[in-house]
Amino acid sequence: MVNKTVKLIRAAWQHQGLRKYGANTIWLFSEKIIRMLIGFTVGVYVARQLGPSKYGLLNYAISFCAIFSFISSLGLDSIVVRELVKFPENKDELLGTTFWLKAIGVLLMLGLVCAGAFLSKNDVQTNILVLIIAAGYLFQTFQTIDFYFQAQVMSKYIAISQVVAWTLVSAGRVFFAYTGAPLMYFAVLEAANMALMSFGYLFFYIIKVSHPFHWKFKFDTAKGLLKDSWPLLLSGAAGMIYMRIDQVMIKEMLGNASNGQYAVAIRLCEIFNFLPILTCSSFFPAIIRAKKVSNKHFEHRMQLLYEAMLSLSFAIAIPIALLAQPIVLILFGKPYQGAISIVIIYIWRLPFVALGTAAGKWMIVKKLQIYSFVFVAFGAIANIVLNYFLIKALGLSGCAIATIVASVLFVVIAPFLFHKTRFASIQILKAFLFIETLHKIRRL
Repeated sequence: MVNKTVKLIRAAWQHQGLRKYGANTIWLFSEKIIRMLIGFTVGVYVARQLGPSKYGLLNYAISFCAIFSFISSLGLDSIVVRELVKFPENKDELLGTTFWLKAIGVLLMLGLVCAGAFLSKNDVQTNILVLIIAAGYLFQTFQTIDFYFQAQVMSKYIAISQVVAWTLVSAGRVFFAYTGAPLMYFAVLEAANMALMSFGYLFFYIIKVSHPFHWKFKFDTAKGLLKDSWPLLLSGAAGMIYMRIDQVMIKEMLGNASNGQYAVAIRLCEIFNFLPILTCSSFFPAIIRAKKVSNKHFEHRMQLLYEAMLSLSFAIAIPIALLAQPIVLILFGKPYQGAISIVIIYIWRLPFVALGTAAGKWMIVKKLQIYSFVFVAFGAIANIVLNYFLIKALGLSGCAIATIVASVLFVVIAPFLFHKTRFASIQILKAFLFIETLHKIRRL
């Protein structure tokens, strides 16, 4: 078995395509690991210094903005990457059109955030935090450059930009936490993080590729992109509601201190979400090319991807669930001991994040994005309803249970109900048997 595994690794390394995508994935993983280590260490310190109540309020403001952030992207991310892979000669047209579409999206988002803050029952301090964080999304128009680097498998420039921005912002967080600065300063740093990353993208694009002045907006291209992206826009809306509504509901139903406990738990669990997301993003161009070869080749690669995502998730979830109590108490202290039970439950959302991310790429390649919206919307509605009843009945643990149940519903159950997406659900269920992985090892 060991010799076979070594042969498999050696064969993969000698494959030119796998080496290229593997190097790209290493860059992405390295960046995320650095950000995870710095961000988590700093986050622990900030949480301890602020205490559950202030930390809960800050995370409420972040979540409030995040719920509306889907509008800033317009669902374009994967669509633009797909088009840049297929038509690299149209780079300036695609990037220019995407830039201006995202600019419109950001302005619409800011309008809705302002309206939501005005209509809410929040106090003045909370709304100031919300508006400061929302202003940072203005810089996300330059995320367009990120799409180009993804399509060209040049993720090291994305990685460098994000690490530099994250390091500077993290230093600011430590300083403000140490000096006892007002929460408004932390909100400014949230906005600054988005700005610094965007400046990094722009810098590398200018010195390595070209100048944005060459970008062009084309109305026909915009129509084509929006035609493909609107289902993902709706899916993004449902996804953000699904991801963030729990923190908004906890703050309203249980208060800022409870929201701080929950925020600590999901921070501990969600630091691992980058693994499936980055793996899928890095191998997305290869999946697109596999579809061009044959449908059978495409399905085989997808099955291997599902199994890899599941293996990775289990390898993380099991030890975290077993060691939740000492991890929480050592890192955050007794004021956050209420987070222990949440971590034990919430970490089991990771396998469904991984499988759902891979299934989302499958739907993009198959041009079935509308179903992605239906499934996530189904999960979001289920999450809201379950949260309402389970938070009342079980408190914070009820919120975590609601999230897991909603994940199973939209990742596994919902796709099975539709003929065109049933195959994705079947592949996901087969992934739990690891058939393709075991077959590949036996063939060596």
